[in-house]
Amino acid sequence: MSSIGSRSLDAGEKRERLLDTAEAVFCRLGHAGTTIAGLATAAGVSRPTVYAYFPSKDDVFRALARRVRDEFLRLQEDVDTSSPARTADDAVRAFLAAWTRHQGILVVLAHQALVDPAMRELRDEIVARVERRNTRFLERLVTAGRAAPAVPPAEISRAVTGMVARAAELVVDHAGEADRLGDGLVALYLRMAGIADDRPGAADGR
Repeated sequence: MSSIGSRSLDAGEKRERLLDTAEAVFCRLGHAGTTIAGLATAAGVSRPTVYAYFPSKDDVFRALARRVRDEFLRLQEDVDTSSPARTADDAVRAFLAAWTRHQGILVVLAHQALVDPAMRELRDEIVARVERRNTRFLERLVTAGRAAPAVPPAEISRAVTGMVARAAELVVDHAGEADRLGDGLVALYLRMAGIADDRPGAADGR
């Protein structure tokens, strides 16, 4: 694999490599303990190289948060759409895997959100955009008569986000539990949303 300073990488690839390194550093040292100098050292580049892509540490951190947000949104597009239950299964499992993968930076962001309004707004945006998209999905199913939720779709979306966040914490500590926790999350989602479970090998839980 080429180093960040390699001429074989274009600007976009170098930026992504810097963000990969930055995510690991922020997770290890936290926001307060991370510096541009430390990021440069970890990435094996000079400080001017980091500054060429990011004017400040906060710009690096915001770019990381937006990258997580965009990944979460993409996950909701790359799913099995053959039935609502299969769409939900793919989306919930992918959401859990992504939240687990980025658990460290999401924890750092949550801590920063307690003291920095700009970071709180960014964290809320990450969660809100995912929840809005899921809410619209459920509302379309209700309109089509393919879901009979026990509570309003927006409340289901908020509940799922909270459950996924908690499950991700458990998976970080017990990686072997990922499939079991994913099964439970999907079952809860389908039941709350009133979606018929037509997945192969699954009994209809409605």
